[in-house]
Amino acid sequence: MIVLRALKKIYQLFVRFAVGLVFGFAFTGGGLLILSETAWPMLVDWHSMQKWQPTNAFLLNVSGGSNYIKARYQYQFNGRSYSGNRVYVAEVNDNIGSYHKYLFARLKKEEGSNEPIIVWVDPQNPEQSVIDRNMRWGLFTLESVFCSIFIVIGLLIAYASIRSEGKKTYPGPPSLSELRKEWEQKLDDPHFGDSFIAYKNRRLCDFEESSYLATENDKKPATKIEPLKTNWRDRYGWKTSSIRSTSASRTLLIWLVGLFWIGITSPALIVIPDELGKENYAVLLVLLFPLVGLFILYKAVVKTLEYQRFGNVVFKMDPYPGAIGGHIGGTVHVSQLSHGVATDQAASLAVRLECVYSYVPKTGKNRSRQETITWCEEGAPKIEPLSSGVNLIFRFDVPDNLPESDIKQSGSYHFWRLTIKSDIQGADLDREFNIPAFHSREASRTVKYDISAQGVIRKQQELEVIKDSISQGDFDVPGLSRAMRFRIEGDGIYLFFPMLRNRLLSLILAIFSGGFGLAGYSILGSAFTGGWIGILLGLFSVPFVLIAVIAIIGFVFLTFNSLRVDITPDQISVLRRLLFFPVYWRQLPVSDISHLELKCSGSTSGQGKKTEHFRILIHDNLGNKMAIAEDIDGREVATHFCQYLRCRLNLKPDNKSNDTDVPC
Repeated sequence: MIVLRALKKIYQLFVRFAVGLVFGFAFTGGGLLILSETAWPMLVDWHSMQKWQPTNAFLLNVSGGSNYIKARYQYQFNGRSYSGNRVYVAEVNDNIGSYHKYLFARLKKEEGSNEPIIVWVDPQNPEQSVIDRNMRWGLFTLESVFCSIFIVIGLLIAYASIRSEGKKTYPGPPSLSELRKEWEQKLDDPHFGDSFIAYKNRRLCDFEESSYLATENDKKPATKIEPLKTNWRDRYGWKTSSIRSTSASRTLLIWLVGLFWIGITSPALIVIPDELGKENYAVLLVLLFPLVGLFILYKAVVKTLEYQRFGNVVFKMDPYPGAIGGHIGGTVHVSQLSHGVATDQAASLAVRLECVYSYVPKTGKNRSRQETITWCEEGAPKIEPLSSGVNLIFRFDVPDNLPESDIKQSGSYHFWRLTIKSDIQGADLDREFNIPAFHSREASRTVKYDISAQGVIRKQQELEVIKDSISQGDFDVPGLSRAMRFRIEGDGIYLFFPMLRNRLLSLILAIFSGGFGLAGYSILGSAFTGGWIGILLGLFSVPFVLIAVIAIIGFVFLTFNSLRVDITPDQISVLRRLLFFPVYWRQLPVSDISHLELKCSGSTSGQGKKTEHFRILIHDNLGNKMAIAEDIDGREVATHFCQYLRCRLNLKPDNKSNDTDVPC
């Protein structure tokens, strides 16, 4: 049995290693192959042609089209006659710009005039000649960038596959569907009484603690027992209780990413004027790529203006380090923020404390670093005026069951983040601090302003308002009103989820599908030039086209689908449309309904906050299900709305439903 497990492990490692190398070297080899047939020989030939000598030649015939020119000509060099047929430096056909159009027109005119033309001859080998020895730098840049992208992607894939074999992998947190299956299996145990939410929170906490311990244990050599904690003050930025923000490094990184993106995409703009002249308006999609770079540069400018306005912002911790099980807080000194601006009625200041689990998933397609918010709390600080600026004073009461800050912060780890945000006149304050926090019951010595107590009261008040509004049939509350329109007439409830209710996600899908579609279209267009390079380009276009098709389908459905739900005391009618065409319609008697299910359909993050989105599904007695509400923002809102619908339908609570049992 042990031998079989070992063989299985070796086989899995070999497959992962081999697949990574094959795909990596396929991309790299393809890029190098195309480079060796396009940009590289063009550069070499252009460099050597600068030493060639001019001589007169007579055109015999000229032919061509929008992407090529053919010509035959005769010339004399050192008293001997030669014939040539090379027209320009590039030896690959292309339709970039109007180069062929103007050169063909000039050669045709000179052919009819019977006047000699100038050609350039290699003095070392007079049989080699060319009419135009000028370099087409736009074409050269496009070919170089195109090949370089494939080479870099291939090397990164190969490197990632090799690197992953020498490192121990850690799985990401279990998904909600996996947790729900576990929970449903445990319901068979009569001694098990946890709700799904309680079970999910406990399992995620257990996972994060086990992942943290596994990561820490793997960092220790097998032959040496190290102390539980190394000197955490050795970490950069933690030497004293005055913690500086990471704004400068983040701003520099955004600038570098934006400039790099603009650098690799802006050469594509060369082709736009000529293609528009040919009425090829699809080429305007090329603008999407530089626009992304411009948006990144815009964010870099915003961060730079913010940094110039507020300068260095320092967080003086009290206690130091932060105490998990006690207090985390202190004073943030903003020397260039006046008390009048900070306390203006239209202004707002918020402090957010987060315990974050950072990891790179080792399974699935997405291997980029991800974050899971283990715990967070937010509130408004106390604003203390100073002769130069203000102090923002606050403290949080932190539970004692949370993980400590990882000192090295590599691999999978936890860290604590403090964020200061403002909405004020001019550039807004936006700073983050990576702070040390360890288990301790130490309390703040100087700070009495407790944000945690305020947060509990405020959240309870907000939830009570939402609960009361929904229970009275008023659905015009945050979380419901964004995507849902409603009407109540007598005993009937009429819900409508219109098209374009997810505009931001639709825009992202449009850019994504447009970019991949344009790339696939451009590569396919070049593939029709023929030859084995055309076949290779055709193969390269396949993944771009497939991704574009899938993204377009997702964009069309997400943007143009609508849902109408009519709920009466006797039955429920559900109609799904795509544009104005019905794609799904069903009527279900209320007596055939088994229970309601609240299901998380995804989450989005913005402004440091994570928002979960939910659907409400109806299950009938035969096990079929259908959606009667979707795109609800926030668990509390979705739970209360689900309870309201259950009460209106006179359904009994079901132990397989995620919503909490509340009397109707």
